[in-house]
Amino acid sequence: MSKIFKKLMIAVMLLVISSVMIVAVSYAWVTLSSSPTVSGIQVGISGGRTILLAPDIVKTVTDGGSETSVHYPGSFSDRLTLSRFETYDYLETLNGISPVSTADGINWILPEYDPSTGAIKDISEFTVDNTLASANASGDDAGGYVYLDFWVVSPGTDYELRVSMDKIAGTGSFLIEHPKVVSEEAALSGFSMIPSGDRVGSIARVGFLVNRSTADTETMLEYSRSPEYQSAYRSINGVYPEKGETVADPSEYKFTIYEPNGISHPQSGADEGKYIITEPLTYDADIGSITTADISGILTVQKNNTWKSEDSRLHLYDILQTALVGETGLTESEAAYKLFHDYLQGQVEGYVNSAEFFSNTSVLYSIASNGVVDPGRIEQFTIGAGATDDVFITALERNTPQRIRMFIWLEGQDFDCTNTESVPASDFSVELELAGS
Repeated sequence: MSKIFKKLMIAVMLLVISSVMIVAVSYAWVTLSSSPTVSGIQVGISGGRTILLAPDIVKTVTDGGSETSVHYPGSFSDRLTLSRFETYDYLETLNGISPVSTADGINWILPEYDPSTGAIKDISEFTVDNTLASANASGDDAGGYVYLDFWVVSPGTDYELRVSMDKIAGTGSFLIEHPKVVSEEAALSGFSMIPSGDRVGSIARVGFLVNRSTADTETMLEYSRSPEYQSAYRSINGVYPEKGETVADPSEYKFTIYEPNGISHPQSGADEGKYIITEPLTYDADIGSITTADISGILTVQKNNTWKSEDSRLHLYDILQTALVGETGLTESEAAYKLFHDYLQGQVEGYVNSAEFFSNTSVLYSIASNGVVDPGRIEQFTIGAGATDDVFITALERNTPQRIRMFIWLEGQDFDCTNTESVPASDFSVELELAGS
């Protein structure tokens, strides 16, 4: 099942190409041109010092003449790189991601546009995807968002699982757009770097959907027969629909949203440093319509992650020069690929300052005026923390592996999901440190 080993740290590399802004009423969405490609997504997850992680192993079994898929954990370790496992081969060939919106990780709202004018339609005419139809698209399929499954376990005690960072070391979870690699004759390699503005990073989200149901007897039987089986794990939790199926009982699910770069507003410098509340779209099955939602109870917000620099020179600059030694005739995009993919292999954590989290999302929302929290009030009422106190992903039971479904998307309702200039082909990295407390 294992492929070539890579350093076990998280690095999600997403390539997004140019976009056009269309605004309507109280929401702003971006339309990506044609079918952008996400090139070779690499995902790894760190468990800090408190939990262990494992890939999701999928096995097809035949029962009574019909085939079903069973899911169980692979081998647990403190770090996980999904590109090592055949289960996640689809991550290498995905189409691009485009703005969508969700408040529950079950109903995904996709914008609709007038084919003759290109104008965005009213949200009442948007499409509701509750079968993962627009997820993990490849080939000619239209892409929307990405999802994957993995497993966590607490071998020591019961824990609440959170997205975290280390305040002292300045390391841990982050989402940040790569600086642009540009031609410069004076540079040793012929290339230099300029900030990208992190426009994509300001609207990207990571979500965690959790179902605590215990796997059935057949699944446990298959797990017990696998080489990854550990006898200490008498049951495993987490039962999810396959792509094309619907969620039978939404009340059985818990959803948490991680919003990185919460005070970054590259489309409006005057708003930089403010926190602007996002009300994502959701589908209300009771009334049969699309509405906005208050997500303060499920949201963990981080301040702005930054690239390490000295005297305005990025630490990555010297690495770029080293990575391109002996290389000639490269375009700017080829030089960037050589640096981030070939040389760094997507592992940029050593060059990033991970930001603190807002300690309490409910307090953050309570001090907002017309949906905006000014910088002064942020510092006065929301002390930066290594994790958000009032929001956690799930409660882990000791020695009970929990399957988690993770999503990556661009939030169409975000204040910065607008565009005053095209966004060139670029990529960003995500590192997630999941810690128990």
